[in-house]
Amino acid sequence: MALFYGSSDKARSVEIARKVKVGKLRKLAPKLFTDDLRTAHEEVVRRHRLEIAAHFYPDAVISHRSALEGTLSPAGKLHLSLPGTVAPVRKLPGLEIRIWKGPQALEGDIPTSASGDGELYTAGQARAVLENFQISRARGEDEPKTLSPDELEAWFDRKLRVSGDGWLEDLKNKVSALASALGWDREFEAFRSFVAAMEGRPSAYRIKTDLAQSRADGHPYDPERIRLFAELQARLATESFKALPVPPVSERENRAFWESYFSNFIEGTRFTVEEARELVSDSAAARSLTRKRPQDAHDIMETYRLIVDPNISGEVPGDGAGLLELLKRRHARMMASRADVQPGVFKVKNNEVGSRIFVAPELVSETLIRGWKAAENLPGGLLRAIFLLFVVAEVHPFSDGNGRISRLGMNAELESAGLARLIIPTSLRNDYLSVLEALTSNGNPIPYIAFVHKLIDFNSRMPLGSFEEAHAHFRKTGALDEPGSSQFNIRPLLG
Repeated sequence: MALFYGSSDKARSVEIARKVKVGKLRKLAPKLFTDDLRTAHEEVVRRHRLEIAAHFYPDAVISHRSALEGTLSPAGKLHLSLPGTVAPVRKLPGLEIRIWKGPQALEGDIPTSASGDGELYTAGQARAVLENFQISRARGEDEPKTLSPDELEAWFDRKLRVSGDGWLEDLKNKVSALASALGWDREFEAFRSFVAAMEGRPSAYRIKTDLAQSRADGHPYDPERIRLFAELQARLATESFKALPVPPVSERENRAFWESYFSNFIEGTRFTVEEARELVSDSAAARSLTRKRPQDAHDIMETYRLIVDPNISGEVPGDGAGLLELLKRRHARMMASRADVQPGVFKVKNNEVGSRIFVAPELVSETLIRGWKAAENLPGGLLRAIFLLFVVAEVHPFSDGNGRISRLGMNAELESAGLARLIIPTSLRNDYLSVLEALTSNGNPIPYIAFVHKLIDFNSRMPLGSFEEAHAHFRKTGALDEPGSSQFNIRPLLG
């Protein structure tokens, strides 16, 4: 697809007019044509906005809010700066180009590929930030050229979450130098006041958003995760699941064994069922296995002890601070032999699994606390249990052991409500991880909810009266099989 522009060259103009007449070109706007005869005018113009801007306004600088947003504004505008007189607004299908009087491209402004017959630049971050502190008065319902205070606070918070405090210190230095060179003293003072408020220092600037105020108070959080939690919470509020009643006390130790075995197997702790059984029931064999594989053996034994210990197995938090304390206490016990993962201490370096990047360390506590507040709006028991399972897994608060901790928390909610704890077998490992990732990546809770229904059904048919009976059942149903051969494949629901 190509764009064609009107020209003072008479022969070229005649040729374009002829092609329009015979249907080889179509007119998008005055002096603007395309050989794409199918795509909507608006889509063509938006897709090629940089090329169009470079043609009509060569050497212009993408500025103000457009430079920070990196795309069209919510009102469909592209803001440019040029020295000299402000040009009239250019209105195109799906796009409005606004021209403001401003400096030509400066050192630090970025040449922007436009694949047209003119050059275009994007304002460097320091320049764009200062431009967004200019006085901007929009007429009527027109969109101002600068971000609103709410939008600017959200932009700064996101940059700090992604790039860290070092980014802000570097920006301060660049903004100071540029403001001095351009004589933009008023903009610089507005910037300094804004940054002081964001850092929680005395300032004339009054913070507008909860997001920025929480950061200023020393409690930053991950707003994207909070929105994700809210979507899941709203969807769960309309869902109903089959409740499995609390099993007989005589099954407690056997259930604890299988829950511990499968929960560790999901995380890659590979013992045979017989070896794992010896770890929790045969002290002599346990000592031998522990000498061979100390960390893995301790993982299974400590997980089992947390499940079978009634003093903590069904303990649930009373508030957000209680959630943090309980998570740390469980983790400290489970990872007591793993000094390298700092038992009971939240991570200091972010963790990732495949394409999933979890919540940054400095955002963990407040994100969990706010996740708990959303959980409180759900009834205790199954709904709250599966909600908190996702919250803790999504935050990933520790450097290791997060999956097991999240499942222990889920089952504590169930036990506290007088319901059966849920066991996720080996064969469902990939399905389980896939639905978590679908919810993270696409905000789609449907596969996760479908998985929970299947998991409850699977658990309802588990005979756990004795180890031998359960073992035979798991072999027969394929529950012990490596992922990939599961008869409960959830992948078709992932879309």
